[in-house]
Amino acid sequence: MAVRLSRWRVLWILLTRNFLSCFLPEWGKILIGVVAILGFGAGLLLASGAFRSFEAVLIVAAAFGACGFAFVADRWRRRFPWRCPVLSLDDQPRLRELVADAARLAGFDTVPRVHVSAWAEVRGGRAKRGRPSLLVGLPLLLAADEAELRTLMVRELLAARRWRWHEHWAVHLFMAHHPDWPWLGEASASLRKALWAETRSLVGSERFTAGVRAELLLAGAFGWHVNRYAGPFSRRGGALDVYESFLWKIQRDGLLTRAKPEPSPPDMVEAIDWDTAQPVADGVALVPVPSGVMSKVHPKLAARLGKVISHKVLDRGGFALGGRPYRMEDIPAEEWAQVGEYQRERVIEAATKLLDRQATDLDVVELAVAGRAGELEWWHKDQPCPHPTPGVCALLPLFDVALRRKGYVHEHTFAQRELVGPLGDRINLVELAAKAGRGEPYGILLGGLMTGRDPDADAIRLAAESLAEGDATGWFERLYAESASGDAIVPWDSRSPHYLLMEWARAGEGRALVVGAGLGDDAEHVAGLGYETVAFDVSESAVRLAQERFPASEVRYQVADLLEPPAEWRQAFDLVVEIMTVQALPEPLHPRAIAAVADFVRPGGTLLVIASGREEGGPAFAPPWPLTPSEIAAFAAGGLETGEVEDLRDGERHRWRATFHRPA
Repeated sequence: MAVRLSRWRVLWILLTRNFLSCFLPEWGKILIGVVAILGFGAGLLLASGAFRSFEAVLIVAAAFGACGFAFVADRWRRRFPWRCPVLSLDDQPRLRELVADAARLAGFDTVPRVHVSAWAEVRGGRAKRGRPSLLVGLPLLLAADEAELRTLMVRELLAARRWRWHEHWAVHLFMAHHPDWPWLGEASASLRKALWAETRSLVGSERFTAGVRAELLLAGAFGWHVNRYAGPFSRRGGALDVYESFLWKIQRDGLLTRAKPEPSPPDMVEAIDWDTAQPVADGVALVPVPSGVMSKVHPKLAARLGKVISHKVLDRGGFALGGRPYRMEDIPAEEWAQVGEYQRERVIEAATKLLDRQATDLDVVELAVAGRAGELEWWHKDQPCPHPTPGVCALLPLFDVALRRKGYVHEHTFAQRELVGPLGDRINLVELAAKAGRGEPYGILLGGLMTGRDPDADAIRLAAESLAEGDATGWFERLYAESASGDAIVPWDSRSPHYLLMEWARAGEGRALVVGAGLGDDAEHVAGLGYETVAFDVSESAVRLAQERFPASEVRYQVADLLEPPAEWRQAFDLVVEIMTVQALPEPLHPRAIAAVADFVRPGGTLLVIASGREEGGPAFAPPWPLTPSEIAAFAAGGLETGEVEDLRDGERHRWRATFHRPA
């Protein structure tokens, strides 16, 4: 049974829940307080006989008049001449035709008056004499195509025609508050669904879906863009290029291909199948393209609406006092770096609260790898964002700060994730954070970014000293031992299983052997797949550290030398995992190490090899000594058969992932 939405019930909520205060700026609320105090004082004086009754009436009348003036003046200033100026349709013939067409579809015989809003929104209204009006957001005028914008206009003009004042209030003002009043949420949803059904009947279901999808995507994308770029500098005044930069992000940076929809109203978001939605037959794309009705913004309009945005971001009322219009592209790099520092502090605070101890950058990385970044309570969490995961959002400011401290600068003002190093190397922070969040080795992050040290320096130094003494493996023990005391960095310590192992991993049973287990992350992952796992390393310190890291582990860690393995391990394991151990040995030792690894596989068993790669005869900036195609093929010696060999390349990075099987 539909809930009846009584105007008196809505008015009662307005009066009792103090929602009328949302109309007033701070100075208006202060004025009301002052008038209330004066009125109270006048009442006391009247009661004491100090004033005649006529004077008291004048005081009370003045008080109510001041309150009414503050209310009306602020509504006028906020809604029309300052915040939402009238857009001349004479200067916009394309828009005028579009508005007239939408009005005709909605049943009006006059062209609505159009006001322009700073935000990605469309709202319909109706004057007392019956003339309709439209409030259209500038982001939609710039980025939504004609079919999408027409659909939204028709929907809102139908609402202006069908809904009464209290129904408008119920749907638009109480949208975020109806959980406190279930009946209001139900009534609002009923009104919206009826409106959507009528709009679909006029424009078609596919066009309706396209328009709503464009509206929600643009609202989410523009809200994120404002918070990311204009928000940190809103106290300067109004940003002149907030719309110019928004178009740049769409046209040059693919923002709408990564954006997420504005989450309100939830039932509207849920009504669209975001995964299966396809372009309509006549070519109107569901993903909005930069072919808006307006191709550019007048500087005065951009300055005015930029000032509106700065006040909204700061959540303060009143006129724009202080500050001058500015261009975000003119903000010095040092101030952009301060934005990253501020965001990093908020992430560390959230991690500290979550872990109930002082958190570090590495703690945040580990939370992201564990999939717990969504538990971090910081201001960015509940905002629409183009980043793929909460882990990326949390890690971005950490990596941004670390790289800027090393001399990296942004390549373009409105693409802060793209950084260029002192030597011209480029880093995409989103890709870097995504890889770290997936658990890929981040030795560069541990050593180079988080501590300011070269992550490979200790391994290269110790390896050179060990090899000079004729010891090919002794440097592993020294490296792990010094890392335990904080004097060295283990560059391959990712604090998580290798990402190529996690992608490949499949449940099984039997015995498994992890070669060169290091600190145990890969071995623990293999054991979690159901195998009875043995893991060995040539370094006693590595084995001890792994046991300390996983005190309740079922993995049997032990010290062993790959070049002289225990005899009982020969063809004894159903699964053998070799990840970048052979390549850590000098090239002359590769054949011997490869043969030893292959010999661990029992009949019917599998060998998984993950290694860095290089071409035959290619240079090796050792250590390590990446494996060539012929060395990968050599694992098939000794009775193994080659399964799948994946040659994985990502920019300059070259990886092998290969499987081999011993026939039963």
